[in-house]
Amino acid sequence: MKVGIIGFGTTGRSSLYRAAARGQAKGDVTAVPVPDARFDAIVDQVKPKKITPATVVLHDDLDPVTHGAKRFTQRFLDNARKMDVLLNVVRAFESPMAPYEVDIDPLRDQTTVDEELLLADLAIIENRLERLAKSLNARQPGHADYLEKRLFERIREPLENGQPIREMELDEDEQMIVRNYQFLSAKPMVVCFNVNEAEAVAQSPRVAERMRALAASGTPAFAVCATIEDEVAQLDPADQPEFLASLGLSAPASHRVIQAVYEGMGLITFFTAGENETRAWALRRGANAVKAAGTIHTDIAKGFIRAEVVSYADYTVAGSLDAAYSAGKMRLEGKEYVVQDGDLLHIRNKS
Repeated sequence: MKVGIIGFGTTGRSSLYRAAARGQAKGDVTAVPVPDARFDAIVDQVKPKKITPATVVLHDDLDPVTHGAKRFTQRFLDNARKMDVLLNVVRAFESPMAPYEVDIDPLRDQTTVDEELLLADLAIIENRLERLAKSLNARQPGHADYLEKRLFERIREPLENGQPIREMELDEDEQMIVRNYQFLSAKPMVVCFNVNEAEAVAQSPRVAERMRALAASGTPAFAVCATIEDEVAQLDPADQPEFLASLGLSAPASHRVIQAVYEGMGLITFFTAGENETRAWALRRGANAVKAAGTIHTDIAKGFIRAEVVSYADYTVAGSLDAAYSAGKMRLEGKEYVVQDGDLLHIRNKS
């Protein structure tokens, strides 16, 4: 999944990018393994020939938002529409070493970016509705143009009132139309407040309150001191926990970024464990066994027979997959089984 890091200039976007990439950043686009202690434990037990963790791809190549009249460049819009999730880095720190064009106001900046995304979507909707007004097909119930016109007329007012598309109730057909237009406010959003070192653990009341409000609306939000986190990422992994603990932190920025991305996208992780390859897979929460099979390979989904399922809790108690099977902890599930976070799956299929 592609994570586009956005925000105003000199907010610390690149520092967060390097920190989230665990010091392994290559250029401005880097694939980062998803940290998961469960996957590490499975790998240690199975000792497969090949290890494939789930990954997210961080993009630090989007143009910065500006404080001028035209906040988004066309290049920004084009690139942002290719992303699966947007990570808005908001400046909440003072520093004479990194001058800011205006006064530091994280609440204003976070709201401004949201509003500009809405306006970009509204511009597309207004232009499309103008064209649909001249379309004869848009007057024929059941036609694609008719459905599109009705949808755009319905979501225009909520957008004008500040409600992003991702918070609207849409059926499957409407969601498909929205995906075709790559609306920015339809994309999952994660907000990172880049604070000074003193607020890395306990944020200011204003920032803490905004983070709670965002979380309540379904937008994951967290705070980091990107400068410190960038330094942490350069340390030997064995030295990082002690340094983080000295700062009062339990996990590095990379963990918090990816956790927030997973939360924002509504993702869980399931595993396939084999001697040739053990792999972690990202899946939408609420997806069934056939969707999981399709994530592995479309042919496996087409030939789906049953899913052999062992929960991670049962796997841990048993100590191995074979032991879990012997203890009767493997369940045979059908197509509609809703995959749970941490499930170990083996798909029986017509090969």
